[in-house]
Amino acid sequence: MNCIIVDDDLFYCKTLQSFCERLDLNLLGVYSDPVKAMSALTNNTDVDLVFLDIHMPDLSGFDILKSNPKLNVVISTMDETKAIEAFDYNVVDYLLKPVTLDRFIRAVNRAKERIGGGNETAETVITKTVVQEKAPREIYVNVNKRLVKIELDNIYLIEAKGDYILIKLLEGKNQVVHTTLKSIMAKLPENTFVRVHRSNVVNIKKIVDIEDSSILINGEVVPISKTYREDLLSKLNLIN
Repeated sequence: MNCIIVDDDLFYCKTLQSFCERLDLNLLGVYSDPVKAMSALTNNTDVDLVFLDIHMPDLSGFDILKSNPKLNVVISTMDETKAIEAFDYNVVDYLLKPVTLDRFIRAVNRAKERIGGGNETAETVITKTVVQEKAPREIYVNVNKRLVKIELDNIYLIEAKGDYILIKLLEGKNQVVHTTLKSIMAKLPENTFVRVHRSNVVNIKKIVDIEDSSILINGEVVPISKTYREDLLSKLNLIN
């Protein structure tokens, strides 16, 4: 994967450069000057991924995003207030400094999934293993233009509601989010959250009882489709 780094903080440029080397990414350039970075992006069509800071002199990261809407971009910043604005530009990921290696790996894997194609290298397999071992414990969802943190262990059921989903929680207020089941499942650990119906995803750790066509979870009866039943059973620790 061909990538560049655009950041006026030389310390973080070095950090991201070392991460790129450890993952065997092909680093085409490191730019502390956003104007030179803009010129490089205009003249180079081989860039697959850009690690981009937001606050820089002369041009901001958002200026670069506006001029290059088709770029695959991972934001790397100290500013936690710009996440919603960044995702309006369909960025791949939003990393808060100081960036850790495992968080960097997750961002790169998301970029690879978006770009698609190519055979899995040994490095890809290794990085996927690291991500699985350090699975996320929370997600952030956009609720009324606010990023709301939800602990994954607090979720027992997610229901599709037209253009929205309803996230049901063991504790606290349920959350309604404008997204799809497919989109949110891409952010969830696949061995914990399983689709059991076209409209329902469950946290298998919270299942109390399973019958032929239904699940009991947190006092609710949820239907199981035949289409998804086998996948659910394959993820349970069954004793026959």
